[in-house]
Amino acid sequence: MGGCNGLFGSRNSMEIKTFSPHEQIDPAVDLGAVAPPLPEIMSLEQLVEVAVPPPPLIIEGLLHQGCKMILGGTSKSNKSWCLLDLALSVASGQEWWGRKCVKMPVVYINFELHVWAVTQRINALCVARPECKGMGKSFHFWNLRGHNADITLLRPKLEEQLAKHQFGLIILDPAYKVLGNRDENANGEIASLMNEFEAMAQKTGAAIVVAHHFAKGDSTAKSAMDRMSGAGAWSRDPDTIVVLTPHEEADCFTVTSILRNLPQLPEFVVGWDYPRMKLASDLNPEALRRPQSKNKVCSDKEFVAAVMTEEGQTFTKIVSEAKAVLKMSRSSTAVYLKRLTDIGLIQTSGGLYWRSND
Repeated sequence: MGGCNGLFGSRNSMEIKTFSPHEQIDPAVDLGAVAPPLPEIMSLEQLVEVAVPPPPLIIEGLLHQGCKMILGGTSKSNKSWCLLDLALSVASGQEWWGRKCVKMPVVYINFELHVWAVTQRINALCVARPECKGMGKSFHFWNLRGHNADITLLRPKLEEQLAKHQFGLIILDPAYKVLGNRDENANGEIASLMNEFEAMAQKTGAAIVVAHHFAKGDSTAKSAMDRMSGAGAWSRDPDTIVVLTPHEEADCFTVTSILRNLPQLPEFVVGWDYPRMKLASDLNPEALRRPQSKNKVCSDKEFVAAVMTEEGQTFTKIVSEAKAVLKMSRSSTAVYLKRLTDIGLIQTSGGLYWRSND
């Protein structure tokens, strides 16, 4: 049979092996990889003497250079749009979701979208974000759609090209395209995947960001870090986890961050406003969409429009209006009123309520 030239050279240059699903195989070891020598054990005195300062923050309060971050969300939650928006923010030194970004060279490695589709998205984002300027030499795009492979096989080729640049941020989108034969539900195999990302971060000195999807079902029944599909290693390994959980308002998401090396940040809400997610500071982060719950009658904006029709309404009057117009119970009305007064959409004083003019 003739040779088959491709990304990794001729077929004859590499022996292809197959294994039983029950065999515990480390792909890197099987390919002949030799682990680097371990560092020496240090005393506390030595550790203090050689204390290494933290690397620069790429995203204020969220991500250091050289660390790993995973963005998790439901299917079709615009994760790729969010990551392209992040790439533009870092490449231009602008804010991402209210967080300052340090201007650094960025490469977005695309394993999923057609080139024309990514081009359209980048153009739309640039139009929507005129403040993102001077990216001609700092924003890079690498189209690898159709070259999906096990990251263990792919990483040497990636690093060969990445070594020609000095990237501060490398985005690989999405993670499942480089799983190879790994089972996303197997902790050992996902730990192996994360080790590959760690090796890439060590080799390049860049922060590595990947996207991953939620498990099916009601995500709010789990803690934020456990909402992603598959093995626990998906959420235990990264230094920064950013989770997009559907909010009760349509096309809005509560953003939760779980941080290893930085102080935890308060949750906030972003809303989809084509072509990007924007901060929705008027929404309550705790108001998550719960498919199994029947007490969600309407959105906050619909409640205000339908019920707060007069100035200086009493609670009894509001309850009556909510029941007549929205078929909402007294307890649900009280929950809405408390939440909306807390975030300033409704004002209250002396037992009366009225719509905020802000």
